[in-house]
Amino acid sequence: MIRLLDPAGFQTVPWKNGGGTATDIAVSLGADGEPDWRVGTAAILKDGPFSDYAGVTRTFTIVAGAGVHLDFQGEGTRTLGRDQPTRFAGAPAPFCRLRDDKPATAFNLLTRDGEAGGEVAIRRGRGAEDPVAAAPVVVLFAVEEAWSVTADGETVVVHQGAAVQVEGAQAITVSSAPGGRAAVVTIGRG
Repeated sequence: MIRLLDPAGFQTVPWKNGGGTATDIAVSLGADGEPDWRVGTAAILKDGPFSDYAGVTRTFTIVAGAGVHLDFQGEGTRTLGRDQPTRFAGAPAPFCRLRDDKPATAFNLLTRDGEAGGEVAIRRGRGAEDPVAAAPVVVLFAVEEAWSVTADGETVVVHQGAAVQVEGAQAITVSSAPGGRAAVVTIGRG
């Protein structure tokens, strides 16, 4: 099954600490009504702590802006520029500092431990089809330019800022013109 995800349907909410906003692109709820996994973006407007997500693994990737410094208790600081996915436990949450005091946009994958797991890769357009590893769920978010996604012979075009969710496909390829960027998420059981 292949389903286009229109930005008009994305839900955006402000952070509790006022430091930014979060936008859900795709969410899968478990039997208890809590998310097993969530894919979305976050606009980071100022320095501040991330929210704690106990029992969740987070994969965090800056897709716009100068980047951030993430300060972790007992671990030190991870400095992230664009397109560098980094994974960490949802709690205790790090403190986020903007690089050069400039806002940034992050792409997030949150997976509930024991229920789901996933990977995030940033793809660049080459003008040719690239295969995507088979997974129960694949989500592509078009960061820059339009992307073509083919799943088991069915092709859709995903415009910049939109996304597509593919479930149960055996063969998936993606392509974009040079200059295109996309976040590709593969999600399976935890």
